[in-house]
Amino acid sequence: MKEKSYRNYYRQRVANQWRKIPAEHGDPSAIRPFLAGNWKMNLIPRAGVALAARIFDLCHDIKDVDMGFAPPFTGLSTLADYIEPDFLQREYGIGRNVFLLAQDTFFESKGAFTGEISADMLAAIGVDRVIVGHSDRRANLGKYFGFSSSVARRLSKDFLTHTLQRLKQRENANPQVLATIEHLIEEKNSDILAGLATFLESELNERAGESDDAIQRKVQAALANGVQVILCCGENREAHLARETFDLLERQLRIGLQGVARHTMSEVIIAYEPIWAIGEGAQPAPLEKIAEVHDFIRNLLMDLYGEQVAARVRILYGGNVKPDNIVAMMQLAGVDGALVGGASLNAVDFAKIIRFGLPNAV
Repeated sequence: MKEKSYRNYYRQRVANQWRKIPAEHGDPSAIRPFLAGNWKMNLIPRAGVALAARIFDLCHDIKDVDMGFAPPFTGLSTLADYIEPDFLQREYGIGRNVFLLAQDTFFESKGAFTGEISADMLAAIGVDRVIVGHSDRRANLGKYFGFSSSVARRLSKDFLTHTLQRLKQRENANPQVLATIEHLIEEKNSDILAGLATFLESELNERAGESDDAIQRKVQAALANGVQVILCCGENREAHLARETFDLLERQLRIGLQGVARHTMSEVIIAYEPIWAIGEGAQPAPLEKIAEVHDFIRNLLMDLYGEQVAARVRILYGGNVKPDNIVAMMQLAGVDGALVGGASLNAVDFAKIIRFGLPNAV
């Protein structure tokens, strides 16, 4: 049975099924949907403020949902100054429901980690939450950072021959490694070597990215520094077609939440991002799939933390969320909001998403 599109609600488990129960408008103990815009690598700081201002104009006095904005690192400080709650309250009638999000963090607090940003640095400039384990980082690092081509080059005959010569000069060289390299560089195995290089390059393009362990360490670092977390999970097309979605999600979430105490789960939001439903030309996951996966995640949380915690943890959907599908998604009992990519860069579209279900939509 399809739910109504409640903007504030409680969640109960009845007859082994989750249900949304409508709450009074403004009830401080009710669940509030979270609509988060991930701007990815778009917008210089001044343009980000202009976009946010236009969204606030269109969402004047909207206080019954939480709004999140995730600019690039360069825009965080500027946007933090602009979304100061007292100012937003005076200008737009909002403020306490607007949150500054970072797109990533690192798990160490300081050190020789060129290009990284620590969680305490984010906290110092007013970041409320950080996105951890986004599909762009789980799945695409190999494609964009050259892991795949680097590995493929190492499987050329010339490279392996040179490597073999160096290894033979070492006293503690592994004889199994030496034997493997000698076998691969034999002329009769040239086709095998070429095929292996092609296979690994293709696999790394699809798979190389942040590990579950690295993501778990980021979750811990953020929470330890008072920065709340949006923990992303999701399967690629291959896992989707092989019906491995639930196994993959369980692994990602069990590892990602390892060490997160029951009382700390109020500081964690889960975002389900099916990678196959993201990007130009892709279609959002079918509503039945979204409902099924969100129920699976919530039941897993119930196993880990109990029914009371599972009922209140917000689980977002991310993957081609648009103004024309947000209402149907929010009617699903397990969906508590959306992690929005491209549509969040358009003020009118994102405002319509924030205002889902309201009769006077922009």
